[in-house]
Amino acid sequence: MSNPATWRTVGVSSRGTSHLKSGDPCQDAHAWRVLPSGTLVVAVADGAGTAPMADTGATLAVTTALETLCHTLAIIAPSDEPDLSDLSDLSDLSDEDWHNLLAGVLTAALRAVEEEAAARQVLPRDLACTLLLAVAVPGALVAAVQIGDGAVVARSDDGEVFAVTRPAPGEYLNETTFLVSPGALGSAAFAVWRGQVSRLAALTDGLQMLALRMPAGDPHPGFFDPLLRFVTSAADPQAAEVSLQGFLDSPRVRDRADDDLTLFLAACGVAISESP
Repeated sequence: MSNPATWRTVGVSSRGTSHLKSGDPCQDAHAWRVLPSGTLVVAVADGAGTAPMADTGATLAVTTALETLCHTLAIIAPSDEPDLSDLSDLSDLSDEDWHNLLAGVLTAALRAVEEEAAARQVLPRDLACTLLLAVAVPGALVAAVQIGDGAVVARSDDGEVFAVTRPAPGEYLNETTFLVSPGALGSAAFAVWRGQVSRLAALTDGLQMLALRMPAGDPHPGFFDPLLRFVTSAADPQAAEVSLQGFLDSPRVRDRADDDLTLFLAACGVAISESP
């Protein structure tokens, strides 16, 4: 199993050119954490463009989900030592266990958004956002859940790039389900992939047409391969973030995507330095 110190991560939420013109803030949010056991936890949200407080909803959903998920995993597999001795507790969870665990995290995030809306005396839909969560247990599995658009993409040790979660049919045509949508929790897409994952990516819908073959939602290896090589060599987190920000703001991306963009990348191991 991989040592926690070998995780290399970088994530950026970039304000879209359409929002720069309108003066609106970036409505995407993301956060991640590597637990002492070496487990990687990621949360990504995309605020609804029609929701006046979408940025608040996305940030709240991400922070609540991350804290709830990390707390839950710490109870299941407590560890203060970086020897991964208790990862078996997480890898022994059944698919149903992961479904229930992640469903509980979604419920906590929804409750937080609803309570914030009540405190501000607005409707929950004013804070509407998507929500995507992923847990990567080194040497064991990736568990993920998704409400709305975006995707979690992984690469296995044999080099296969595949979608762990993908947009639901129809969502690439702006038919998006949000966390606060009626029945959203019941329609959430859950997935558990068991095996050794060496690379992981998560993205919001602003990158879907570049990164995925729509409508199927299969990942474009030509998009992900250089980015996953890049994060593998990202020894300096600050420099990596600047480089990734530059990539997202480059003409080759912005000429095809004017929405807010979020891209998170993670890898185990090292490689020759390469720019995205």
